[in-house]
Amino acid sequence: MEDSYKISVLKLLKARSVKEHSFEGTIKYANKLLEKLDYLQKANAHKNFQTFVSDQDSPGVADHFGDPAQRANYENLQKTLAESHAKISKLAEQVINLKDTLDTKNLLVTKQSTELDKVQVELRSSQELIRSLKLELACLKNALQSKSDDYTVLNISHSCVENKKNELEIENKKLRLQLSKYEEEREVFLKTETQKNFLETENKKLKAEIEMLQGLKEHCLNVESQLNDFEIENKKLKSQLMMLKETREHSMRSGSVESIGSADGGGSKKTVRVTKVEGSLSSSRSSSSKAADSHSKSPFPDKRKTTFIAHDSEVNAVMWYPDPTYLITAGSDRRLKLWEVTKEDDAKLVNSARDCNSSILSIDIDNKASTVLCASSDFSSRLWDVSGFKLGHTLTGHSGKVMSAKFIKESDNIITGSSDKTLKLWGKNKMMCTLTFSSESSVNDVVSRDSSTIISGYADRKIRFWDIRSKKNINTIEIDGAVTSVDVSKNLLLSSEQGGGLKIFDLRTCKELTSMEAANFKIVCSWTRAKFSPDGKYCCCGSDNGSVFVWNCGNGALERELKGHDSSVISCSWSICGSYLATCGADRKCIIWSKLK
Repeated sequence: MEDSYKISVLKLLKARSVKEHSFEGTIKYANKLLEKLDYLQKANAHKNFQTFVSDQDSPGVADHFGDPAQRANYENLQKTLAESHAKISKLAEQVINLKDTLDTKNLLVTKQSTELDKVQVELRSSQELIRSLKLELACLKNALQSKSDDYTVLNISHSCVENKKNELEIENKKLRLQLSKYEEEREVFLKTETQKNFLETENKKLKAEIEMLQGLKEHCLNVESQLNDFEIENKKLKSQLMMLKETREHSMRSGSVESIGSADGGGSKKTVRVTKVEGSLSSSRSSSSKAADSHSKSPFPDKRKTTFIAHDSEVNAVMWYPDPTYLITAGSDRRLKLWEVTKEDDAKLVNSARDCNSSILSIDIDNKASTVLCASSDFSSRLWDVSGFKLGHTLTGHSGKVMSAKFIKESDNIITGSSDKTLKLWGKNKMMCTLTFSSESSVNDVVSRDSSTIISGYADRKIRFWDIRSKKNINTIEIDGAVTSVDVSKNLLLSSEQGGGLKIFDLRTCKELTSMEAANFKIVCSWTRAKFSPDGKYCCCGSDNGSVFVWNCGNGALERELKGHDSSVISCSWSICGSYLATCGADRKCIIWSKLK
């Protein structure tokens, strides 16, 4: 508005200046003509005067003024006329000078008037600006007043909040004291619980040792009784031998041979009996030692059968088909592949699919072995038909990477865990989310114990148990590191820790049974999976050094370190029969291990 007003004022001033100065050139030219006319008139008058003087000086003129008085008067008039002409010329010069000064003054006046007009325009604009600034100042004063009022209100509310804060700090201190007391009591309780558990385990061990010692004691008593019997028989045999010797000497003297023969026969029977008892004892000892040796050699796959390049980049998941001649792999190249293990110890690609928009992190097969489920980094999970590897449904709803997706046991439902800190349950139609469990950390793996209980491992070092029926968290287990995988076998739970080892828990009591570690074993990937063997006797997990470690679940002892990969091993899978173990990792390889070469 201010700029438009200035433009309109300038237009009006220009129009007025054009109107007022349109005849300026004509007026100047007319003034010059007038000045020339005055100059010419003066010159003409001066010339006429000279001609008149010359005429008077001539003898005819002198004769005309015959009277000297007239002549003198005429001369005086001539002098006054010359003086008056001189004065007129001076006055004309002064008039010309005054006109010049007047023109200059007029120019100054016009300039000053234009400057005055400009100043007036600026004054008006400044006045309008002052008015607008006054209005703004009034508005600012009102705003400042409102802000000051708000400030006073905020000060009052701040004082109230400060008072509440002080009260809350006092309550917080009290609660911290109570919490410290509770923590101390909890530590004492945990210590007592650990001592109780330790004492229970020691008690069990002592009972087993006592039972073993009782068995050994009974065996020793039996052996002692048998030794006593043998000593008694030995004494009898010695007495009989003494008698035989005496009778033999007597017979040698008397020549009686029959008594000697009968006595020798009885003695030989006794000796045969003793040797039979000793043989039976030795045979029983050897058989018991053979049974112990056969029991200590539990078979598991430890021989490399075949190695093949499975994907173009990291192989993140591997799983055996129920038929151990088929194998499914998935990797960071967004592909899902089905392999056939031939009799020539070679892997043949049967089918491949690539419908994911990012890397696949986990796979699972349903109970009917007809559908493959995969979890992807593109915030979704997908279902494929095994027969033709055709994409079925896509499960979308997570806002982060889907780290794990599994079929729930004894049902057609699906559970998925994501880095968005949620678990989602998908209905039988496999398209709609029916339930969501939220937590405080991202989910790394999920598994189902039965149709109603879900077990999930989290990055905040916790294992949580969820009940589908009550839609609540029913239990939590805390461990030393971020949980990368969970697996279930009967009443046992296997978990792997990032940077640490493996732990086995009793699902009935949720207490730790065994902890398994090794010198070179280290997990660095948050989706590294550990698995139970089908019979639950062994468990395996891949390490960052390219080895696969196999532990005994009963005593937690390391059975074998399988070396074959060039970089970290991410996933492993046992065949249903337990005769084969498949491992895969970041070196794009998949290795199949078997019991035989």
